[in-house]
Amino acid sequence: MINSKKIIIIIFFLLLLSCGYKPIFSSSKANFSITEIKLFGDIKIGSKIKKNLNIYKNIENKNIFYNLKINSDQKKNIVSKDAKGDPKIFEIQILVDLTILENNKIKNKKNFKESFTYNNSTNKFSLKQYEKNIEENLIEKIVAKIIIYLYSI
Repeated sequence: MINSKKIIIIIFFLLLLSCGYKPIFSSSKANFSITEIKLFGDIKIGSKIKKNLNIYKNIENKNIFYNLKINSDQKKNIVSKDAKGDPKIFEIQILVDLTILENNKIKNKKNFKESFTYNNSTNKFSLKQYEKNIEENLIEKIVAKIIIYLYSI
């Protein structure tokens, strides 16, 4: 009994170790390096984007170097109201304008937009926490799109 449990555990670990997991966005596979990231607009969103892009910053042995200018903005709109006029459904939009500079010349410009609609809640604390979670998810989607765009240039 004990030997069969040990064998099962060993087989499980061997399968787990040899699964071949590789990260999708690996900085070692990138053909570019980011030398500088300048933030404009909503600093909170811009700093979260910058934090996620820092793994591509100052990578050695790359032949393409980009300076990025990131202008970010967040909008919260009321989509629907109830009979009393109170907000019923909200929409959060995160807009990011990316300017890519190579050798101090504008190489490309691209706009990224992510949005999400959600219902209002009577518990304002849980609503704020939910909004923060939505914001984090939207920023992660935009960062993934930025990385894919930088790979494709």
